[in-house]
Order: sequence, then structure tokens, then C-alpha cells
Amino acid sequence: MSVGRLLLKRALLGLATVWATVSGVFLLFVGTEDWYLSAKLASANRNPDTTRAEIEQQRQAYLAERGLDGDLWEVYLEWMARTFTFQWGNSFEYGRSALEMVLQGVARTAAYVVPAVLLAVLVGLAIGVVTGMNSRSRGETGLRGLVYVGLGVPNFWIGALLLTLASGAAFIYTPIYAFGPGAGMPEIAVAEWTFLYSYVVPVLLLATTLVAAVVSYARAYSMQYYADDLTKLVRAKGGSRTDVARHVVRNAAVPLVSLLFTETLALIALSVFVIEATFAIDGIGSLYYNSIWTQDLPILLGGAMTFVALSVLSNVCQDLLHAVLDPRVDTASL
Repeated sequence: MSVGRLLLKRALLGLATVWATVSGVFLLFVGTEDWYLSAKLASANRNPDTTRAEIEQQRQAYLAERGLDGDLWEVYLEWMARTFTFQWGNSFEYGRSALEMVLQGVARTAAYVVPAVLLAVLVGLAIGVVTGMNSRSRGETGLRGLVYVGLGVPNFWIGALLLTLASGAAFIYTPIYAFGPGAGMPEIAVAEWTFLYSYVVPVLLLATTLVAAVVSYARAYSMQYYADDLTKLVRAKGGSRTDVARHVVRNAAVPLVSLLFTETLALIALSVFVIEATFAIDGIGSLYYNSIWTQDLPILLGGAMTFVALSVLSNVCQDLLHAVLDPRVDTASL
């Protein structure tokens, strides 16, 4: 199968996956109780002067304002058409363009996720190869144990501890949110050492979450290829440890690619929500979390579409990297 046909196949499967996910989010939204609407109606119902007709009128006005009045099938088709043509409209909660807010959230999250992934891969691969090539040394055991301790300690606990320690030190991190009409996402209005707690610390915490998984896989494959006959041949020909390590890394790269685009993606998806909640980062995680509580359908559908599209794109990159790293890989089997 040619690369073009592979990309077309992945694009069609990805489109079906996105449609199924967005449809599921929409059906869950309309099929469950709208607590945001229920709170508003409950507040109106406590007023003795408000009649049932007026309450029903408020409910209908609320649904009409959000494009949810009418037959379920018609509403579903309308929202699916708007979502897949990127005509998401304005956020119900913030009054800003939903597409603009989602793109800004993705960019803000990528500002610390991309460096964290690169750092985790470089550090994890280096430690994994070194420990795999020295699997019987005491230093290897201690280093590997230290890495696994980093995986076992919850990153949100470390982040909260750092903020607690900072509050008693000479510098204090105090995020102040700005809510209001047209305010958009929460923004840090006043914060000392903002760059440290908004970029550096999140990068380090996310990297420590990912590096243990990279070390584990890199060490296992390094031990396997270090004992391989071809590696023994490299050593027999007088190759240095650097030459041997280069040979091991080149052979272990193919299975490690699968790790980077599967387990790391799942770890990132979970860690992003925790990190952004801890450090008040206005990324896609906090934006999507807030949209759930406020029943902000444009953000919910647009965010779900973005999450799945990024996952599909990662799978496509994984297949292409497999073909590049190992020419023996048959693209027809991907």
C-alpha cells in the first residue's frame, strides 16, 4: 500500500472516529439533566410571584438561545453540521468565539506539553539505554529505583507542595482570576514568578510523569538488543560503547515509537487536567473542564473534536515513523 493510500485510509477512519466521539458527547449532553438550567429554574421557582407559565417560558427561551429547541434529530444534524464545518459560534459562558478559545487553549497547553515530552524522551532514552547496557551494576539499580519513585509520587501532590512552600518563602504565587462579560478564560492578572509556575514547573512535573514509562521500555529493549548477535558483532569488531549504544538505540526506536504515541498520549491527557487545575493554566484542559460544568456545548463539541483529531493525527505519525525507521514494515498491514 502506498503512503498516499495509507493516509487516505487513516483519514477516513479518523473522520469516522471523530464523528462517533462528537455524536456521543452530544447525546450525553442532551440525554442528561442540564443542571445549569435546573439551577436557574429552581431560583425562579423560589419567587412566589413567578407562575409555572413564566418558568416554562424561561426554559424555552434558554433552549432557543442555545439552539436546543426543536426535534432531537434536527438539533443533532444542525450541531453536527456546525461542528464539522468549524462554525462553532460563540461560547455560551464567555461570549467569545469557541473556535478561537479552543485554538488558544491548545496552543497554551502545547507550550508546556511539547517541551515536557521532548525532555522525557531524551532523558528517559538516555537512562534506559545506560541502565540496559549496565543491568547488573549497583548504580543502575539505584538510578532505576529513583526514576520509578518519580512515577509513583503523584505530580499534583508535588505541584501543590511546591505552591505551599512558595507561599512561605520570599516569593509568592497568587493567581487572580478575571471573570465577567467577555472576559473569556480565566487569566492570571497578578502573579510573581509567573513564568516559573506557569511553564517551568509544569514542564518538569509532566516530564517526570512520562520519563519513567520511557525508561522502562527503553531499558527492556536495550537489554534485548544489547544481547543480540549483531550487537555482539559490533563489540567484536572493536566498536566503542558509543557505537554499541547507537546500534541499540537505532533498533529499539521502532517499538519505542509505539510507546510515545500510545501510553504517553494517555498519560498526557490525564496529567493536563491536573496540572492546569493546580497552576491555574488557561489551557485546553481547564477550558474543557469548565465547559462541562457550565454546559457550554460549542466548547464541549469543539474540544472533543480537537482531542480526537489530535489522537488520530498521532496515530498517523506513528505509522509513518514506523515506515521510515524500519523499511521492512509493510504499510499495507498498518
